[in-house]
Amino acid sequence: MKMKKSLLPVVVVTCLAFCACGGGEAEKAKIEVIPLGAAFDNQTELKTSDCFKKIRYVALETTDSCLVGQGAYATVLNDWIVVTSGRNRCQLFDKKTGRFIRSIGHVGEDPEGYSNVHGGWQNPYTDKLSFPGWKNKIVVYGADGKFDQIWTPPIPAGQFPATAAFDYLDADIIAGYYSATDSLPARIALFRGEEVVRVESLLTEQEGDGAITPNDIASISVLRDGGDGMMIIKYKDDKSAVYPLGNSCFWHADKDLYFRKSYNDTIYRVSAVKELQPARVLDLGVHGWTYNERFEDKKDAIYPTKFMENKEVVLFRFMTNVYNDKQKTYNALYRKANGIVKVCPFDDKITDDTNGFLPLQPVSVSASGEFAAILPSEEVVTWFEDNAGKTDIPAEVAALKKVGEEDNPVVVIME
Repeated sequence: MKMKKSLLPVVVVTCLAFCACGGGEAEKAKIEVIPLGAAFDNQTELKTSDCFKKIRYVALETTDSCLVGQGAYATVLNDWIVVTSGRNRCQLFDKKTGRFIRSIGHVGEDPEGYSNVHGGWQNPYTDKLSFPGWKNKIVVYGADGKFDQIWTPPIPAGQFPATAAFDYLDADIIAGYYSATDSLPARIALFRGEEVVRVESLLTEQEGDGAITPNDIASISVLRDGGDGMMIIKYKDDKSAVYPLGNSCFWHADKDLYFRKSYNDTIYRVSAVKELQPARVLDLGVHGWTYNERFEDKKDAIYPTKFMENKEVVLFRFMTNVYNDKQKTYNALYRKANGIVKVCPFDDKITDDTNGFLPLQPVSVSASGEFAAILPSEEVVTWFEDNAGKTDIPAEVAALKKVGEEDNPVVVIME
């Protein structure tokens, strides 16, 4: 029988072993299994009606003092839109009107400077924005534009290729993920300022890799993957390895913080008061890519790179054929109410069957469930030129006729 293109998850009883700092025990939990591999084999179009109930367009104010640079990225932080662009611009705009409010911080090696605007996070509990600093430090600013502090993680990251990533858990606690080294397992750590609240080891992989030197490396490339990006290293022994950039292993949905590490198909919920709780499992089928296969150029192996979630849906990205010239990125949708899973090529974007306007490519979601996408002004202008005779344009779309080709982009907010 031919499989349907929308696939439903099954619920299984899975026994997952993981341990906390003082020892752990096996737990049984009923968790949803999302058949991503089967959906990949039965790709279909993604539409806005599949994903969202509301779509709103915010044309950002354009003046000489608030021009948005190349590669713009937007996310919603309470009443503001945070827009980062280039390597050094972080700007705050009003979420309702698009009015420019202020720039946040700056790139620089001075005491209040950060290293770049990518790979940080915004905390809706505190209205603070955290940026990667120098020498593994985090530089924190308030949404009011004032410098707040420099935070040094109490547990340092291991020597490369070991990595560390951080995100907020609540108003006080920061969660950190440390990848495995040749002497330590992968760990989740919780911090309250300089205090280490808890460290939990993840017994989900074999021993980590030893430190490497420049002499081991043949080439390095950085890829845009629809998320924070990834670095691919080709070694002189003909092996290849992929390393995620930023903190895409963490994501938020309302008050929940979720975590997933590379080559592990289980998604966990992070808590301040108890061990990691399995929440979902990705069933990749024949497209799975295990930790022991991580150096192999496995055909059509699925490598998830980004998750965005609200109360109703999970939108996520993944890549296949990471190490060769058939490399490709995909969008995927999981609807929580009916379990539907859909997959389409990333370049196809999400067709706007709600307003009949430009297709959308969400880049972020706030903890309150507002997805954000960027529409470049030149694409908006071109759409109106190509649809000059169209008479049934929704009012919220028609309002964008005022956008000029040299203006700042339009931010689309979806719920």
